[in-house]
Amino acid sequence: MRLAIPCFGLILTILMLAITACGAAATATPDGAAVPSTAAPSSGQRVLKVAMTFLDEPPDPYQAGWLAVPVGLAETLFRLGDNLKPEPWLATGGTQIAPTKWEITLRDGVKFHNGAVMDATKVKGSLDLALARRPGTRILLDIDRVEVKDSSTVIIVTNSPNPTLLGLLTNQNTSIADPDTVPTSLEDSAERAAMTGPYKLESFTTDREMRVAAHTEYWQGRPAMEGIEYVAFAEANTRLIALQSGDVDIAVNLSPQGAVVVGNDSSLDVRTAPPSGMLFLFVNHESPAMQDKLVRRALALAINRDAMSSGVADGRAVPAGSMFPPGFISCQDSSGYTYDPDAARQLLADAGYQDSDGDGVVERDGKALELVLQTYPEQPLLPPMLEALQSMLGDIGVGAKVQIVEWTLASQGGYDLFGYSNGTITTGDSQWALTRQYMTGGDENRGNFSNAKVDELIGQLSAVADPAERELVACEALQEGQDNVALIPVMFPNRLYGISNSVNWPVGPHAAQIYFIDHLIGLK
Repeated sequence: MRLAIPCFGLILTILMLAITACGAAATATPDGAAVPSTAAPSSGQRVLKVAMTFLDEPPDPYQAGWLAVPVGLAETLFRLGDNLKPEPWLATGGTQIAPTKWEITLRDGVKFHNGAVMDATKVKGSLDLALARRPGTRILLDIDRVEVKDSSTVIIVTNSPNPTLLGLLTNQNTSIADPDTVPTSLEDSAERAAMTGPYKLESFTTDREMRVAAHTEYWQGRPAMEGIEYVAFAEANTRLIALQSGDVDIAVNLSPQGAVVVGNDSSLDVRTAPPSGMLFLFVNHESPAMQDKLVRRALALAINRDAMSSGVADGRAVPAGSMFPPGFISCQDSSGYTYDPDAARQLLADAGYQDSDGDGVVERDGKALELVLQTYPEQPLLPPMLEALQSMLGDIGVGAKVQIVEWTLASQGGYDLFGYSNGTITTGDSQWALTRQYMTGGDENRGNFSNAKVDELIGQLSAVADPAERELVACEALQEGQDNVALIPVMFPNRLYGISNSVNWPVGPHAAQIYFIDHLIGLK
């Protein structure tokens, strides 16, 4: 076990001052957020320390399940197995007893963090809150009502036939919490709700740190650690330095270059998760420059995805032909987004753009095609990806300015293209990502794409049970969205974890990054 370093806060302060002096202060990081105040654990406590990319919102199980689940606070009724198919978690099974009715049996012996026993009444109350507190969850699940059959069984009634409901119930924002501990007001965060995971929340400071303590009555057994301390660092290099110095035991989301450094250090190790999250570009469909589909198509064809994967990602990524990684769906490469700068230039010409003044940037009606490209620093490949994109767009006569901002700005416009990272396989079924990314009002449709035919096709998926027929409909919806350039996929990177040799990680990284901390991970 690595001993706690008393001067932890001082070391990180020095590191952050050095990085700021080198220019990192240009990123949109709140004042002081990069220097968490971390006290040494009390004598005898076994505490794991983890450097995270994001701690930007409280771990509300309904609004921020993407954080609450990975850090071991929350769990869902079902989860994805290693084969990316849904399997029971807090539930023991689910049966479709009618086209719009599912019977879900619940696991016995599960206790919330407050000691209350999970039963059907609690689960119904929690699911009702999940639907009420996040519109995107309501759209995704399309649930009419939840009923209590008996103490260990709930009936979920959907508005239309939904053969993939069990997969949708792996969505992290359907995490189960004791409804009696959730604030009455929908405006108040549910971060302090009693959840079911192996750890329970002790403290949370936005953009700085989070501390969790062992849930000693956890249903799978007592957790390996007394507690875990999470610290937030936006920059991958800072997470790497904290790992090298021994200030943290695990650094999440290393850059490919950082992984090489860790691999060359005998006291450290690299763990690699297979590609699942997509690096892509939100298209701002409300931007005047992005209204023309020919322009959007030209931008998609201007990207050399092989060069991005081999160069920017140092070979630790695969090119993205669509929003789904290879092998997930039969038509994942149906977009035709093959690198073709000549075709891109022709599309711009067809759209009426010409470089009439010879300055290298095309214009139409006297207005140059100059785009604003934004992204955020927490995903280490995004800033260099946009820098490479800037050059590729310049090659077809499109001007571009790169801005590093907060990730939340992707929902607020002010850009033409926004570099982003999203998981697309979380439920093991294509409907989840298609609904979130392509459907009008979807939970992750931050560029405000809207297309009636796409909405109709995605809506059809709820009523299709046959796997082959589902794939045909999903592929048609995917193709329609890609033909309209709803968003622009770039690549699927490996997720890289740096760990100390003192870490015991029996399970290792999952392809779906929402599964990270469990009751087994700890220190040797």
